[in-house]
Amino acid sequence: MKHTVIFIVGPTSSGKSRVAARLAERITGEIISCDSMQVYREMDVITQSPDSDLLSRVAHHLIREINPEEEFNAAEFTGKAEALIGSITSRGKVPIICGGTGLYVKALVDGLFSSPSKDEDLRKKFNEIAEKKGTVYLHQMLEERDPETASKLHPNDTRRIIRALEVYKLTGKTINDKKTTSAGIAEKYACKRIGLKVPRKVLYDRINANVDKMFSEGLVDEVRRLKERELSLTAEKALGIKEVLSFLDGKTTLGGAREELKKNTRRYAKRQMTWFRADKRIVWIDADRPVEEIVEETIDKISGAGKDL
Repeated sequence: MKHTVIFIVGPTSSGKSRVAARLAERITGEIISCDSMQVYREMDVITQSPDSDLLSRVAHHLIREINPEEEFNAAEFTGKAEALIGSITSRGKVPIICGGTGLYVKALVDGLFSSPSKDEDLRKKFNEIAEKKGTVYLHQMLEERDPETASKLHPNDTRRIIRALEVYKLTGKTINDKKTTSAGIAEKYACKRIGLKVPRKVLYDRINANVDKMFSEGLVDEVRRLKERELSLTAEKALGIKEVLSFLDGKTTLGGAREELKKNTRRYAKRQMTWFRADKRIVWIDADRPVEEIVEETIDKISGAGKDL
């Protein structure tokens, strides 16, 4: 019989962390964060990481584990998450994947083709070819080796053309070949996907309140400290950094930065919902009510499902 892996997903401010923690207490589970930003240390205010109360009540993984200078991506997440799932189930507990990074959820469940690491020497070689013979020539090179990918790329899209050539050179396979041979955990585990939905006005009110809370908890000071560091391309995308830097650089007022962050966070929540709604396997639960009620319905949905959700 397959071990069960539960997913608690939804937009920012939908209450995922508290629902997941209470669910973990009820069913003897451990939480694996599926948040591309909460994996970073020293970004607690920006990422709104689970508070000390939640962390003390239930075991959490992939929270505050790497420095802001380090890159993190879907491939690294899936590798770490799969190892954690194996460890948690071996101890007789239930893994609960909690977060709003849709790409990470998809990569873990359905697979993400394994790309080789970048090869700077090879990229330099292809760039030199492009400079000497033109991007059209480079595109023709790709067309000979990977016509399907070449047909999707404009001859001037040098960066993607080089990446496709690099993958072929390093692996002997095309990007499309590697995509079709990927595998996630769906075949190995019984994946139960629960989505938390909140009425738009309620969600936006929560987002606005959370942003106000972030500023009161020291968001500006946190970004000021991060400004002095060489943030990774992943970490620097965290909501709050760009907005507060505009204030610190004198380009806007503190109030302007606050309102911009509220607006951008609402837009992010909308994108999250668009992503998750596309996955018809997710069972949605009304999250505009007490946590205990949400957890009760979650347990009912999971227990009553005869197949993977």
